[in-house]
Amino acid sequence: LVTNDDGIESQGLRILVEWAKKLGEVTVSAPMVQQSAKSHAINIHDPIHVQRVPYMDGVTAYSVCSTPVDCVRFATLGLKTTYDLVLSGINRGFNMGEDILYSGTCGCIFEAKLRGIKAVAFSTDPTTFEHAKAHLDTAWGYIQANNLFDYCDLYNVNIPLEPKGTVLTRQG
Repeated sequence: LVTNDDGIESQGLRILVEWAKKLGEVTVSAPMVQQSAKSHAINIHDPIHVQRVPYMDGVTAYSVCSTPVDCVRFATLGLKTTYDLVLSGINRGFNMGEDILYSGTCGCIFEAKLRGIKAVAFSTDPTTFEHAKAHLDTAWGYIQANNLFDYCDLYNVNIPLEPKGTVLTRQG
């Protein structure tokens, strides 16, 4: 499952979806419009409108008129589907420090964890997605090579403009 908080038409989402296709079957469930800084918000009072939308070849995609977390909830609870992995992003802007508490991108991986699904959020510099695109294989390779999912079910990956290696840290 691939999702984000920047909306179904986000360039970062399209890059992540294209990359994720090499991992297996991809389903997209993303907000209809920009939903940054929605944290772990869900809609409990109003109807949630969902529309299946054309996306890219081989990808089933849903536009959800609600929060990023509701996108994950729709894909898991509404579609009654089990996913091996949730990828969220690529977010335009880093998610570090207290920003993680507000981030819809990170809210998606927290919801995935609640649903028992491993998850990774990807974020990058707000000026361009090109460096993140170029380093997705490196980031994923590090996670796989170090068996990181043996230690934790979710990770928040920030890809700078000019990565000089991979540093694993704890959230401060």
